[in-house]
Amino acid sequence: MEQIKWRFGVVGNIVSEHTDENGNVYYGTKAFTPGTKVYINGKFWDYQRTEISVIGRNRFGRVVLETVPINLIENIRTQRIYTPHVLEIIDYLRVVEGWEWWERTTADRKDAEFFVKNLNNKK
Repeated sequence: MEQIKWRFGVVGNIVSEHTDENGNVYYGTKAFTPGTKVYINGKFWDYQRTEISVIGRNRFGRVVLETVPINLIENIRTQRIYTPHVLEIIDYLRVVEGWEWWERTTADRKDAEFFVKNLNNKK
């Protein structure tokens, strides 16, 4: 089976710093450093939720799947994904877990752009 060399996706960056309800300042998230590029899984995401699953390189250098509050992701945009480790994780989740991701069609690109617009409006 030939592995897909790229696919459309939605990406964002982890915020540099944020403050909790007690006034404590945090840099990035528990899993990700500030500015980390994350690949967002949201093809069939429920807009009522406050967290979303992302793939990114964690604080220890491994590419992992984590759940992150959407308000801690900035610069959300549509992009082609070429990173082999990320594509492997996407393929694994798609086959084993049944998760849906955007593919390489024009309809998928437009669907991803629509998702980005709605997610940015929610924030």
